[in-house]
Amino acid sequence: MNDKLKFVIKATVAHFVSYLICGLIFARLFNYEVLFALGNAKYFMRDAYGNSSLIGPFVQILRGAIIGCILLILKDNVLKKKNGWLYLWIIFAGLGIVCTPGAAPASIEGIVYSQLPLEFHLKTAPELLVQTLLFSVWVTGNFKFKISEKLKIPVVTTAISAVGFSVGGIILALVLKADVMASARDPFAFVVMLVALVIVFFMTRIYVSNRKASVAIIYYAVCYLSLAGLPTAYNYLTGSLLKSPLSLIFSGLPVVAVAIYLGAAKKSEESRAIRGNS
Repeated sequence: MNDKLKFVIKATVAHFVSYLICGLIFARLFNYEVLFALGNAKYFMRDAYGNSSLIGPFVQILRGAIIGCILLILKDNVLKKKNGWLYLWIIFAGLGIVCTPGAAPASIEGIVYSQLPLEFHLKTAPELLVQTLLFSVWVTGNFKFKISEKLKIPVVTTAISAVGFSVGGIILALVLKADVMASARDPFAFVVMLVALVIVFFMTRIYVSNRKASVAIIYYAVCYLSLAGLPTAYNYLTGSLLKSPLSLIFSGLPVVAVAIYLGAAKKSEESRAIRGNS
């Protein structure tokens, strides 16, 4: 069961990262903003840079988990074979893209039966093919990334904070019915995010080496001020569309996620220590 869970997590990460990278590259390469408004495509696709585009990547976490669970069927008899990545990619490309049961973009059915322009099919196909190729190579490969034990928890904590920071901002924008993309185009907002993440990283390093109750209080207070206080203050100072006291709530959600992770990491360390002593 542990191996299966690790595989599903690996598939989820591989799908999320490959989807995000390919989406960013091919959206620029083929100008999706214009492509999605081409002919009947405007009735089929939402705006390329609308709210759904920001929510979309996080939906891929669910999709990646589902794909990982399905691939458990092939895990031991196909994916472990020599050139397993090629077999998996052929399955994706053949059944998932070219020969889909419905009239999807870049599929035979889509080209024949839908009213989408041929240009739309041709320009969306590369992203689908490359993303599934990257996913297939990653999920069947045995790649290992070594991180120093001293940096492991701070790095993971910072990653959680980065995702939570983005998700909190998107939720806030949706609640306030603000233009998400207008906020996302502000370069200084990313500077604020970077400063907050740097503070979280170094504070976590200090906290991990000294987990006293007094240090924990200071740690979580500083993390909250960095992840929630800084962006809220910035929004008010600049008159941002996200200027709202609700920012103190939604932007503070990453701190909760960090606390859960650190609690789980501490229990894991205690369990290893007990096994080592026994």
